[in-house]
Amino acid sequence: MKKTVEILGLPVISFTEGIELGMSKTLLLDADNGKVAAITIEDAEWYRGVKLIPFGAVTGIGSDAVIITHSNKILKLDEAGDYEDLLNKNRRIIGTKAMTTGGIVQGKITELFIDDNGKIEKCEITAPDGNISEIAADQISIFGKQVTVIDPDGEKKNDLTGSGA
Repeated sequence: MKKTVEILGLPVISFTEGIELGMSKTLLLDADNGKVAAITIEDAEWYRGVKLIPFGAVTGIGSDAVIITHSNKILKLDEAGDYEDLLNKNRRIIGTKAMTTGGIVQGKITELFIDDNGKIEKCEITAPDGNISEIAADQISIFGKQVTVIDPDGEKKNDLTGSGA
């Protein structure tokens, strides 16, 4: 399991070509399904626009690099139609208010923990007094654009896929 801060800023390496393809810049989140859909990268041609690596194309994330099999796994924005809706939604999760289903603000989401398959496993919450706590993803009712709704008792009201529970 990796924190987002441990993923962002890493070089992206193609292990079949032995080349560095750029740097991981942001995570494109599929908040409705509680997972990372892709990693955006910045390369020497950053001025040509956003480039994405579908998370399924990532073979490993170590302490020193994000590994993919080949540079052909990188998508230019005009080739990433499957991700257009997620790009338009632009949900970041980090920085959103963490609020209970009872309407009590717990703090802000300050970190996400991602498993090897891209699933969000837990969130770190920093309270207004600076205390840091963690909450499991199964206690999240909604990853919203401005508010993440949590049920601290773990009685999830929504299954993140939009089909209800």
